[in-house]
Amino acid sequence: MRLTDYTDYSLRVMLYLALRRDGLSTIQEISDAYGISKNHLMKVVQRLGELGWVDTIRGRNGGLRLGQNSLELSVGAVVRQTESDFALVGCFPDEHGERRSCVIEPQCRLKHALAAARDAFLAELDRHTIGELAQPAGELTGLLGLAPVILMPRARVVPHAPPGEH
Repeated sequence: MRLTDYTDYSLRVMLYLALRRDGLSTIQEISDAYGISKNHLMKVVQRLGELGWVDTIRGRNGGLRLGQNSLELSVGAVVRQTESDFALVGCFPDEHGERRSCVIEPQCRLKHALAAARDAFLAELDRHTIGELAQPAGELTGLLGLAPVILMPRARVVPHAPPGEH
């Protein structure tokens, strides 16, 4: 299977924003980081915003950030929403429900094997979340030219013993 650039860019935007977590990003920053077209990204971001997966904040200090719960999104969910055609061969219905006829269709085993492969592909993508893809963050942020995220260990709270108990 081959994913479209649209799906590839959608996953890249989600990954970039997952790495930024608390900060806002711009389409230009994402475009520069990946070396891909800003115009293409604008269409992608618009769709991700419509889906509620990316928050778009307008204004002078605006930008993009990952939507609430988007870290838990499966890669499969993103692929299903951004790919337009899972009809691997002509006898599969396309996005409009149309299919080409084939003389061997009544006895064809190939379509079943291809359908099983497609389903296995999507099932594997369902096992991975956007949040998981963003780990380990340090190496990825460096490759994308972002400031590294430094995770500070939480301070351990040691309960105080009441006076007289030691």
